[in-house]
Amino acid sequence: MKKIKIFNLLNYLFRAFLAYVYIPHGWEKLTQKIDPQEYIDFGLQGDFLDFYLIWERSGFIAVIGVAQLVGGLLLIPKRTYLFGAVWLLPISIGMFFCHVYISHAQDFLIFDLLILLLNLYLIGRHYKHLKECFWRPQPTWI
Repeated sequence: MKKIKIFNLLNYLFRAFLAYVYIPHGWEKLTQKIDPQEYIDFGLQGDFLDFYLIWERSGFIAVIGVAQLVGGLLLIPKRTYLFGAVWLLPISIGMFFCHVYISHAQDFLIFDLLILLLNLYLIGRHYKHLKECFWRPQPTWI
């Protein structure tokens, strides 16, 4: 019984933390222009800054912002948090690999790895149900 309570507490904490990360970042992408100096101050100049500015000029940053905002909001209610975690999984993976392959910034890499692991934890808690849903045996291939 105690073990279940600890996992439930972790679940609430991870959901709240991820919502706290994603909601403001999504809102910021929708409402503010990128300040290149801010990224330079964080050591994210060069390829990463160019990549990010292309996203802003093309308007794709708004798509990412909406996805982060909606995903963060979906993490809050108990009924929708699994959908929110699945919704945010590609974004979490993309954020992590942007820092692996483009910026190489250790601080951001570690933080985004933490975000990805927390997201995977939320999804992994439902592995049994997801497996039954998506990988149940089928009588035929078609």
